Amino acid sequence: MHWDPDKAAFQRISAFIDTMVKFFPLPNNEQIEDFENIILRQSHHFQNCDLVREALQLAGPLNPNGNRVLAQVGDAIIRLILVDQGRNKNKTPGQIQELITRLASNNNLNDRANALGLDPYLVKNSSQQGLPAGRVVMATSIEAILGAVYYDSNRNWIVCEKVMAIFGLSWPE
Repeated sequence: MHWDPDKAAFQRISAFIDTMVKFFPLPNNEQIEDFENIILRQSHHFQNCDLVREALQLAGPLNPNGNRVLAQVGDAIIRLILVDQGRNKNKTPGQIQELITRLASNNNLNDRANALGLDPYLVKNSSQQGLPAGRVVMATSIEAILGAVYYDSNRNWIVCEKVMAIFGLSWPE
């Protein structure tokens, strides 16, 4: 019997993909479109669906980072936009920091995620299936979505500002 390393490698990769699909059923294009319509309220249409899939994927044993890197970007975007908006409104550094502290808190981001109905769109690992996402997970996911929008819009933070307004993360008028 002849051993074909390419065939063996293909079989291992195929088995790994089957495992990933079983434990992390990523949203299909129709589900992403639904997400864009309901959660983003048509403020952004993803050109790269892999970014939104990453933003919605929670950390787990097979993907230890999940959406956390995008969340770091989203956290920075929230702060940048709130500082910019505060400066344009002639707010003091203290007023700007107070609003950032309030709006960017895990409690507020969790409340916003729940108000938007985000939980059903999250890709949870097997130990999280059937359970509501926790406060920090929901907050991280909101940040990750903003990070995904930032990259998908070719790093256009004006697009992120529109999404933040829909999320209720802007300066009050």
